Amino acid sequence: MLDNFRAILKYNNSSSYALAVGLLSERFGGGGVIRGDWPKDELPLSRSQRIDLQTALSANGYDAGNPDGIIGANTRKAIRAAQQALGWPADGYPTVKLLESLQNR
Repeated sequence: MLDNFRAILKYNNSSSYALAVGLLSERFGGGGVIRGDWPKDELPLSRSQRIDLQTALSANGYDAGNPDGIIGANTRKAIRAAQQALGWPADGYPTVKLLESLQNR
């Protein structure tokens, strides 16, 4: 699936899109069953929370770039580094848990 994932990203550079198309194509072939549940209790961060996260990342030594509330490549890289340092899965996804953890350091 990895080569297909990269090919789909060339069409539309959205990992969510590529994942959805990849899973759908596997379902057509009889595979690709999703066994996990959607994390319904985890809400996306607000713009002010994203700015706070970027500020907290930078304050903790992770270069998230200018705190503008946009989760771009630099912010995701900083998030992954912080998650890795905390011993968490480094998925680059901004969460309230990460924000609170960085603010409490």
